[in-house]
Amino acid sequence: MIRVDNRAEVVKLGWTLPRMFTGRYTIQIGKTIRAERWRQRAISSCFDTQQGQPVAMIRDGRRTLWMFQERFYWESDGLGGEDVKALVMRRERKNHQTLRTAHSLMNAAATGEPTREPVPVDLRRAIYERDGGACCLCGAAFDLQYDHVLPVALGGATTFENLQLLCGSCNRAKSDSI
Repeated sequence: MIRVDNRAEVVKLGWTLPRMFTGRYTIQIGKTIRAERWRQRAISSCFDTQQGQPVAMIRDGRRTLWMFQERFYWESDGLGGEDVKALVMRRERKNHQTLRTAHSLMNAAATGEPTREPVPVDLRRAIYERDGGACCLCGAAFDLQYDHVLPVALGGATTFENLQLLCGSCNRAKSDSI
């Protein structure tokens, strides 16, 4: 859907014989210099805007090259700026969570202790009673697990309102869809 292009960069063009494009800017992708040209004022505006909102820089057939937060992204689904921003932010959250998990596992291995606090016993009893000792999704009464409705990784708390009972298969299916 969207992919990073680490080879793309904005470059300033040098002098040309007719001096038509002196001081203009373009996109260079690897060794390829694109035909699009911008003046200093336009490229400065793009750099200012792309800090908070993706900017469509080049349209190449069905593909669009977006600049967002100093990086370039290609997409070919006809997405708008908000869609590109959402996908980039999702990718960054996923990468950040992967890194947090790796650090957590490394710390747990070094100390020999889990880094996440278990659900307190009294809270587990209250959730079990509220949910009737069965999975909230399918009603199964075996392999029950305490699940955060809003995952801890996304800011969910270990509270009565944010916990539910799920069987193992429903819990795995839920984690695959997040």
